[in-house]
Amino acid sequence: MVGSLVSLLTAGAVAELAGPRSYARGVGYHHDDRVEVQLASDCRVEALVRGTMPYWVCLWVEGRQLDWSCSCPIGEDEEFCKHCVAVALVVSEGSEAAVVPTDRTKKRSKRRAPAVDLAGYLSTLDVAELVELLVGQADADWRLRERLVARAAAEAGSSIDEREWRRRLDVVFAPHGDFVPYREAVGWAGEVGDVIDALGELVDAGHATVVIGLAERAHRLADAAVQYVDDSGGELSEISARLGELHLRACVLADPDRVELAGRLVDLELTSDLDAFHRAAATYAVVLGGEGLEEYRRLVEPKWRKLRTAGSADDRWSTTQYRVREAMIGVALGGGDPDDLVTVKKHDLRSPADYLEVAESLRGAGRNDDAIAWARRGLDAFPERSWQTPPVREFLAGILRDIGDVDGAVELFWQAFESHPSVDAYRRLLTEADLADQRVAWSDRAIDALRAQVAECRREDATARPIVNSTPAVALIEILLFEGDSDAAWETATTHGCASRLWLTLARAREREHPDEVIPIYEREAFGQIDTKKNQGYRNAVDLLDRLRSAADRSARPEQFSQVIAEVRSRHKPKRNLMALLDQRGW
Repeated sequence: MVGSLVSLLTAGAVAELAGPRSYARGVGYHHDDRVEVQLASDCRVEALVRGTMPYWVCLWVEGRQLDWSCSCPIGEDEEFCKHCVAVALVVSEGSEAAVVPTDRTKKRSKRRAPAVDLAGYLSTLDVAELVELLVGQADADWRLRERLVARAAAEAGSSIDEREWRRRLDVVFAPHGDFVPYREAVGWAGEVGDVIDALGELVDAGHATVVIGLAERAHRLADAAVQYVDDSGGELSEISARLGELHLRACVLADPDRVELAGRLVDLELTSDLDAFHRAAATYAVVLGGEGLEEYRRLVEPKWRKLRTAGSADDRWSTTQYRVREAMIGVALGGGDPDDLVTVKKHDLRSPADYLEVAESLRGAGRNDDAIAWARRGLDAFPERSWQTPPVREFLAGILRDIGDVDGAVELFWQAFESHPSVDAYRRLLTEADLADQRVAWSDRAIDALRAQVAECRREDATARPIVNSTPAVALIEILLFEGDSDAAWETATTHGCASRLWLTLARAREREHPDEVIPIYEREAFGQIDTKKNQGYRNAVDLLDRLRSAADRSARPEQFSQVIAEVRSRHKPKRNLMALLDQRGW
């Protein structure tokens, strides 16, 4: 592979095209033999590069200038990515081990190979041949090499090269001060994930003690990466979670010094932006034991008491105070004493979840009466936070059912419905009422109560205008539709008003029996979709117009459909995509 392509792919030219970050990663791909050349000539090379996923790369000469393409997200933006670098390095070094020189050969290579009994073949080889094959493959595959080295070291009773692993972690996280944009973050995280997988293999091979320190180092690097990685996709959170699981598993197997471990965990929890070591005392309680938990408390409690004494109301939302408070909660949960948890939480009960956590701890200790009291306090303290209280209510209902108070459990969901009526609250109420064999009674009570609320809202509106977004009216319409009573739902909507999002639901429920009523709704909604000026809106409008056509036919008024189509064509003639959709339907 000599000629014009090679002359353009000098190391300096490739580095300048790619930039330092992509060039460095491309060198790594090339070094790991991830490039499989599929087609090569003097002026063109096509190759498969195996990264986080396989990517196709093509480099070619056009008019004495280099051009390229890659199927990765960066390559699709026409940038010279790390995959292009890896292929370019293969070309510049004249490596043609995997080259398929002609299209005919390339097509043959894609044919399915005959089935081979690989295990049977390998069993016929002598040990020397197998060793030679394995060592050769290990030279090209760092994961395989490290797996074999780890097993060999464990067998010999020696350790692995921890310094080399620290270097590998530093390289893969690459905190060089540059930025990893969103489109590169998935690939970057995939390479980090490969190393985390390899650390897991070290644990399995018997090197858990070494992995504890490596996982802690990796988490520090991940924490630093918050500053230079666009984590919109949540890759860093996933990396942090995986490192936390790996670290815990290694600690369980290695049984490290408990006091020393407690000290390091406290430092990690109180100084990390990522959550792998959040409430570590609880997560690591079995590993830490009484001695480690006591050390954890000794290190954290003075900080907590100092913040409790000196902190103002505003300070309670500070990052420092939050971390210290959560660390103390972890200590309380790790120790298993609910009164200890109450001591930490009682001065700073910020949400229903705080009450729930105490109630769950009390129930775990067999103190059901105290658990019920705390759950009720949580519901009473935040009556307006209907989006946060359901877990507390579900917990409390579970206890009440367990002690035989089925009516009390139903009453909980009635209170929730009464304070924040909705179809979801209604359905949950009926689910609970079914357990008490009281579905009909509670259904009637809920609908009657809503009708009274709707009427009251109507009386309070001096203008007598429709209450378009009245919560009771919307809830009543949705509940009546849920119960299959579309006539009552329609009457409520036309009398008291209806949220715009429900008109289509009402129309679809009534189009077969009352087609004349739904024609104006479909017309209004269709024009609204056209006004979005988007192709999806046009498609939605055509679907609505088709429903309007069917309703007009059923009501024996087909001319209404023709009039609407004529108006659409007249008002929106410049919208060519819309006109094309109408033409396709023959309208």
